[in-house]
Amino acid sequence: MIFGIFSCKNDLDEIRAFANEEELPNITVEGLHAEYSVNANLQVRLLAPIAYRYTDINEEYSLFPEGITLNFFNIEGKVHSSLRADYGIYFEAKGFAKAKGNVILTNMNNSVLKTEELYLDEKEEKIYTDKVVNIKDKDGFEITGKGGFESNMDFTVYRFTDVSGNKIIDDDEEQELTGREPSEDAKRDELR
Repeated sequence: MIFGIFSCKNDLDEIRAFANEEELPNITVEGLHAEYSVNANLQVRLLAPIAYRYTDINEEYSLFPEGITLNFFNIEGKVHSSLRADYGIYFEAKGFAKAKGNVILTNMNNSVLKTEELYLDEKEEKIYTDKVVNIKDKDGFEITGKGGFESNMDFTVYRFTDVSGNKIIDDDEEQELTGREPSEDAKRDELR
């Protein structure tokens, strides 16, 4: 008679290395569509292909590794600004968020901000970055902040660091600004 004893032995360190519980999310949501309201008034709509919520660690946060879209609503229920990014992270207790990668922020005046990284600080009530920022308004005015940017939460009042910019103007605006007729070259270009 032959007896065999078979057992599986797992090295506890190997198991921990494979699945570190502290690094796993507590909640995973695919196709997230969430809305936040105050007194039955919609404030924010959040859309993300996937969201991870971490709650068992010292600092709770939500992670949006495949992108995020946020729409912010005014009291009338209309979108007053929106934000889109390739990646986002939000620390609820701190009221602090980071958007990264192809960040686009649009306000109610149709001004469009583009940057690679943007921070939202709810407690300080500001949006900011130290990365290059480009803003273009609905009239074609374009400004670039090479050393950063800071704004109120509505993205209606802002300031830049190390600024450059230009505005495309038509012949009538040029004449109004300079007091002279457009050049013959400009007139020929207009006819082409």
